[in-house]
Amino acid sequence: MRYFLISLLLLPIIAISQTNTEVFLFDVETANSNISVKNGKNISNNQGYDNQPSFLDDRYIVFAATRNEQTDIAKFDTRYNGKIWINFSEGSEYSPLKIPNKHEFSAVRLDKDGKQRLYAYSLSNGESSELIKDLVVAYYTWYDDNTIVSAVIEDKELNLYVSNLDKGTNKKIASNVGRSFHKIPDSDLVSFISKANKNQWQIKSLNPKTGKVKIIANTLKNVEDICWLDSKTLLLGKDNILYKLRLQRDNNWKKIADLSNYGITKISRIATNNSATKLLLAGDIVVDKTATEIVEEPIVDDSDATRIAMEKNAIKIVQRHIEPFNNRKLDEFAYNFDSNILVNRFPRAKMYSGRNTLKEHYRLFFKKNKKTHVKVINRMAHKNMVIDEELVTLDNTTKRQVTIYETDADNIKIMTIISNSKTDANPEYIVNEQLEVYNNRDVNGFIKTYADDVMLFTFPYTLNIEGHDALKKQYAPFFKSTPDLNAEIVNRIVIGNKVIDKEKVLVNGKTIYAIAIYEIQNGLISRVTFIQ
Repeated sequence: MRYFLISLLLLPIIAISQTNTEVFLFDVETANSNISVKNGKNISNNQGYDNQPSFLDDRYIVFAATRNEQTDIAKFDTRYNGKIWINFSEGSEYSPLKIPNKHEFSAVRLDKDGKQRLYAYSLSNGESSELIKDLVVAYYTWYDDNTIVSAVIEDKELNLYVSNLDKGTNKKIASNVGRSFHKIPDSDLVSFISKANKNQWQIKSLNPKTGKVKIIANTLKNVEDICWLDSKTLLLGKDNILYKLRLQRDNNWKKIADLSNYGITKISRIATNNSATKLLLAGDIVVDKTATEIVEEPIVDDSDATRIAMEKNAIKIVQRHIEPFNNRKLDEFAYNFDSNILVNRFPRAKMYSGRNTLKEHYRLFFKKNKKTHVKVINRMAHKNMVIDEELVTLDNTTKRQVTIYETDADNIKIMTIISNSKTDANPEYIVNEQLEVYNNRDVNGFIKTYADDVMLFTFPYTLNIEGHDALKKQYAPFFKSTPDLNAEIVNRIVIGNKVIDKEKVLVNGKTIYAIAIYEIQNGLISRVTFIQ
């Protein structure tokens, strides 16, 4: 049903250890005053910086992560263990948080010109807008959907501000604060770290409406990352140890878990979900590498090896045209396309064909746009096909698009462009629902996720199934005959009303790979195009 790209992983190992920050998710169990943390797993699995995790809700998690030499925001689905990217700016984003009562999240953005501001981002299409124009926000939390409590950079110091977005006011409350801000459960208060006493940092509460500040407790020495398990219980991480403090009961911080078994050497950010059953933390881990050995992913069979070889070649061919495009070297750029190149708009609108026509098109294109640049922000592949999610900059405008490249042995022979479009609803919801009932082999629930006149195609536009009756006729016997059926998302691109999924599917003991392009209309799947 979908596809998972398995590429050869070449892991050179050198005789040193390096630290690498990763995001971990744990289960939390509380019985009386005992707190246990178990079943930890690394959900970022990404070389470089992964930090500042938070819960969008009980299912989705967001965090900052390194992508293409900058920091962007990833969204992790705990149900399917899948990760996608949800922002597309040229700057780097940090500290993502769900905005209360809105289908948006916020993040601190550092633009390439050095400007640092707090922005809101749509969870539907990634579009952003500046929230606070006059303050250099470093860390923050939401008190309500109109009030932000933040640490603002002023004269090499972090100072505490309360910002009212409707009124456009920013009120300074305190000086020399830390980076940890949390809404205290079941209260009208926000906690923050005061560093006014250099010898003893303190956790304090703030009422953003009145400005009243009170002392709650002392932190451990030089530790500023805490969170609330409930209205009376604080958690704190130091090195690889997790501590708890029960207000009005514990006289000092008490150790509850040693996380060194997970390779964690230093805990930084921590957060819990609303029900206090899950814990997120960012932690430095030690990555051991050894000198000249090369470790390759095992190849299951000859067909697997053939597919991997095809994908590596296709990616190499597609990557080859990007640098000459960015350097505006027309002849070198055009040489990467077949002499009979066909250029389409998805799904089947022909734009033009032939390398000479392509050269003339891009000659005019470069003449019209003095600045042209493309950056690949996500990529998936299957056999001789490559799908790139791209940021295209033309003069002072940057847009996002998806391009499907079909290659032969040497060149790109078909290029199909999917343009971005605005949508009021998040198309992921119905696709996620479809995947859940698919894995449950619930044929009636599966059919309900599709429009009455749904059409299923094999790329580019070979029609295989049309309408509910044909869909049920195809999938009902399939579900009955596959007791181990399971599809897993391993990469996703969302653009406009389209969801492009790469999945690994288990069918009667055999693993199948495919890419599916879902188109959503009126909250239902109206069209699916498979690349198999």
